[in-house]
Amino acid sequence: MGDLKNPHGDNSQKIPPHTGLPGMNISLGFTYGSLPSWLRMVGRLFAEPEMIRIAYSYEQATRHRHPPEKFPDIE
Repeated sequence: MGDLKNPHGDNSQKIPPHTGLPGMNISLGFTYGSLPSWLRMVGRLFAEPEMIRIAYSYEQATRHRHPPEKFPDIE
C-alpha cells in the first residue's frame, strides 16, 4: 500500500518517466482511514489505447473509484 516512511508514499515515479513507457494508475478501492489504493500499470510503447480499455473495463466492473467529495460532477 506504499511506503509510509517515504515522503512520496509510492513508487509510481520510478519506471514510466525514466523509460518513456506509458503508465497509468487504476483505483483498487480504499485502505484504512479511507486512503485510496492504486495499481500502477506500465505498458509497451504506444499501448495507451489498450491500457485505457483495460483500466476502464476494470473500473466499470468493480466500481471501486469514487469521485472526490469536494468537487461536483461536471455536466
